[in-house]
Amino acid sequence: MKRIAIFLLAVLSSALLWAQQSGEAQAARQARSVHLHYRKWKGPAQVFYIEATPEQSTPGSYFCLLGFDAGYCGIQELLDGTHIAIFSIWEPSDPHDLTADQSIVPEHMRTKMLYHGENVHVQRFGGEGTGGKSMMPLKWEMNQPVRMAVSVDAVGGIRSTYTCWVWDERKSDWFRMATFSTLYTNGVPELTGPYSFVEDFRRDTLSKEETRRARFSRLWVYNGSIWTACTEAAFTADENTLTTIDAGPSRDGFWMATGGPLTNATTQLWGRIKPGEASDESAARRVRLIQLVEELKAQ
Repeated sequence: MKRIAIFLLAVLSSALLWAQQSGEAQAARQARSVHLHYRKWKGPAQVFYIEATPEQSTPGSYFCLLGFDAGYCGIQELLDGTHIAIFSIWEPSDPHDLTADQSIVPEHMRTKMLYHGENVHVQRFGGEGTGGKSMMPLKWEMNQPVRMAVSVDAVGGIRSTYTCWVWDERKSDWFRMATFSTLYTNGVPELTGPYSFVEDFRRDTLSKEETRRARFSRLWVYNGSIWTACTEAAFTADENTLTTIDAGPSRDGFWMATGGPLTNATTQLWGRIKPGEASDESAARRVRLIQLVEELKAQ
């Protein structure tokens, strides 16, 4: 886990350099980051649930399953081929501040780690706002779904707590990865702004020639009594000028890809996508998730 932490610090330092470059300069170094912003779902949300199935990956790939107002979680393939899961929560700061220094944040303002599971490494981060980050080894594979969820609760009136859950296929149950508390959302126990993205963080000029692709299920939203699913996603991208990107509907959600020989032929950038209409197979996992979320609240 120490090796993973050191590697991610190096990636962050590299990110500070490329993010300050023009779109043309970024196009010379890396594949374009592409996103799905989920629309038309019913809140207020206490839990987000999503699945992602990597179909093409390469060292230096990040598949963000769930980004939201206060943080994000997903899976990465490190430069040496190691596969991990990551979950981060911001503290009061600008997430787009690439010079943010975590060491100068007053103790009472910091994101606090309340819990982490076995083999989960926790550290502070800066350089993209500031906050708390957790990482763990996760042997995800091509064409096999990864299932993650985030739940939120309030604590002490001014802090919110966020918990990341990862489905353990071997045990057929949820693994509680980590719980953080933050002032970022001022104690409002509600999830907002859901999105997914695919990113190339290798950025060595050759990485843009390699394709990263994944399928994403419909986003499922729990409002305290019922589950509903999103019915639309907007396809967006960063300022990188490459056009080797694409996205579209899959059988039960969406797909998204970047890099290599792709062309933007299925869904034009900034377009909207309706998910596929295959029958839902996640109901039992979501029922179990809510049982665990309620048990956690009762503690």
